[in-house]
Amino acid sequence: MSKMRMFKFWNENGDEKEVEKMSLKKAVMAVQGDYKDRFISVEYVSKKGKQISQSVEIPMGRKIREAAILEKKRLAMKAAKEAKDKSRYASNQ
Repeated sequence: MSKMRMFKFWNENGDEKEVEKMSLKKAVMAVQGDYKDRFISVEYVSKKGKQISQSVEIPMGRKIREAAILEKKRLAMKAAKEAKDKSRYASNQ
């Protein structure tokens, strides 16, 4: 397929990965599980032939973003509950 483009991803540690996909979003979604960083850099050649190098924020995608938000909210509620329980038990002793 002529629309397929090579995307080269790397992070600050120097971990590199190359993926061949049709769009930047599809390429990011394919490799975001391999990186634990918040931002990764990508380099590719655009449809018009320009060499593009930029940073993208991960995770990308609706389900992943919602899962991350819910996980943060759940952890915050758990920490608040533990702090409340700890202070309640400390005052009884």
